[in-house]
Amino acid sequence: MSATGIYGLSGSGIDVDSMVRVGMMTKQSEYDRMYKKEVRQEWLKEKYADTYSDISKFANTTMSNYKMSSTLNPHTVSSSKDDVATAVANADAAQMTHSVNVTKMASNAYLLTKDEITRTGASQSIYLADIFDTTNTSNWSSGDSLSIEVSDGNKTETLKITYGEVMDNRQTLNDLASKFNGLGLNIKASYDSANDAFSLYNAAGGSTNGIIMTAKDDNAAALLTHLGLGEVTVDSSSGASNLGNPITFTKDNKSETMGGSAELTIDGKAYTSDTNKVSAANVTYTIKSVGSTTMTVSQDTDKLVENVKKFVDDYNEMLDKLNTMYNEQKYSDYDVLTESQKKGMTEEQIQKWEEKAKSGLFYHNQEIGKLISDLREAIYTPVDSVDSKYKTMMSIGIESKTDRGQLKIDEDKLRSAIAADPDVVYQLLGASGEKTRTLQNGTTETYTDFNSEGVANRIYDKALNAMSSIKSYAGTSSEVSDGSSLGDLIRNMQQKMSDFKTMMNAFESKLYKKYDAMEIAIQRLGVSLGYIIGDQWQ
Repeated sequence: MSATGIYGLSGSGIDVDSMVRVGMMTKQSEYDRMYKKEVRQEWLKEKYADTYSDISKFANTTMSNYKMSSTLNPHTVSSSKDDVATAVANADAAQMTHSVNVTKMASNAYLLTKDEITRTGASQSIYLADIFDTTNTSNWSSGDSLSIEVSDGNKTETLKITYGEVMDNRQTLNDLASKFNGLGLNIKASYDSANDAFSLYNAAGGSTNGIIMTAKDDNAAALLTHLGLGEVTVDSSSGASNLGNPITFTKDNKSETMGGSAELTIDGKAYTSDTNKVSAANVTYTIKSVGSTTMTVSQDTDKLVENVKKFVDDYNEMLDKLNTMYNEQKYSDYDVLTESQKKGMTEEQIQKWEEKAKSGLFYHNQEIGKLISDLREAIYTPVDSVDSKYKTMMSIGIESKTDRGQLKIDEDKLRSAIAADPDVVYQLLGASGEKTRTLQNGTTETYTDFNSEGVANRIYDKALNAMSSIKSYAGTSSEVSDGSSLGDLIRNMQQKMSDFKTMMNAFESKLYKKYDAMEIAIQRLGVSLGYIIGDQWQ
């Protein structure tokens, strides 16, 4: 209360605060009505935001999966020799047998210490200073550095090591590996201290990828030579690895170690690969060894049935959410609590009360009701573009199990339909429904015909329509400054409440001034009466 005077001194017995509260009751009731309406609108906006998120996930993640050919027409590939090659096929692969003959496997450039790392210092020392004899080199002194030009076949960098790093900082073979790895090439280096072996490996295979090094000075040549690096090769027929003799490096002479490409034929056509993977006719082959095999592509009926079951489950889950919101009971006896009402309640009591008060926010909501209707229409409308007798979901065993539209599936009926028409699921769920028409001005346009569109695409489109409607009316979050109709309504209500609160404070001050004047008048009357009574008794 914003009292402007001191009350009760006159002895009038007036409870000014109580009189002000009574005088403010009508105004406070009017403000409370606005407050409750504004809070309920905020709850509604939050509910819309949550629902928008659920529908968006359903459309863009869940339902988008059922528009994909890999989901609606999965294939499996069997190999007569899995140890030679395996394969996966996409939905557009022909169901047939392919012959594969592998004559050579892809390999990576690989250098490894063959016998031991040569040192002039302590045995198996990890320090670079002990790898080569610096006293026998004419150009190695304080301030100098050694350089190695390194290429992976695509990019070239220079590795440098300074005299100070070797002699003063005592860098190790592990530091040398780090320098190679820090060049940003495909070449990976490591030092195996347990076996005293240094290695260089190009992570990319194939004949164009390798390990190409040039020692730019005598010290660099000495370092590389003393590492004792030999080339690791793989026998194309046996698959056995062989380690060649150590390479001797000399100044300005390039050493090249290159990978190898896989060589094979598929259905008589020659292919090469740097990765032991080849894609041909919508089938991706993974080569495992030299040899021959046959690969048979067929429809994966079990996977397809599993995907259709998952579609039914996902559809039912979304429809259940919508039906629950649309039919949720309203508890009309539970209204929004005002701040003064909350003061007399515990946090638990407030929480339980508001759970009831928030119920039924979407009871018979127009947007939710329309989406429910649209989803059911998408399921039950025949797909005219299907070129077989299976033009409805019911014809392949997907039917209603409740009066609220939830679906059930007859697996035997589904399998029979797939056996009779292997493309039926793809057409029923995934047909685009795109058509063209000629306009009056002679131009043509592409449009989507609902009756020709597959069920998954229909549901996706209807969900997008619902999202658009919700976004326009309520936005996509609880933020009121989002340009939505509901957001603008809430902001207008908040401004109206702020203005009304200002008016209430002014009215309250007016009441206090009124009773302040009354107190002063009563006080003066008391003083005058005291004089009169006092004169009579004199």
